[in-house]
Amino acid sequence: MIVAVLPSYHHLKKAIFELRKSPAFQNKLYEIKYVLTKVNSRNFYMNKTRNFYQFLIENCLKGVAHAIVFERGSVMPQNELRHMQNILENANFDTAVLATTGKAFDLE
Repeated sequence: MIVAVLPSYHHLKKAIFELRKSPAFQNKLYEIKYVLTKVNSRNFYMNKTRNFYQFLIENCLKGVAHAIVFERGSVMPQNELRHMQNILENANFDTAVLATTGKAFDLE
């Protein structure tokens, strides 16, 4: 099992390309099974007018990410957090958004 933490899906595509060039990783044992995207509520909007980062939503789309780890901050109002979670649920399946309050979570 290989776990990779990369800043964006575009970095993941490049890493996949490099791994597939290597003879050691051409075996079927090294298929990518799951991609998780982590979103922090503090980094959701690029400015105060609530414009979200386009690449953030692109990394959360169905077919790109199997699940989204949504790290909710305790500083923001609940209605604002719910709005962010609705945006993520619209990008992917609503059951794929794992809302957490910290950096640790159960992965089931």
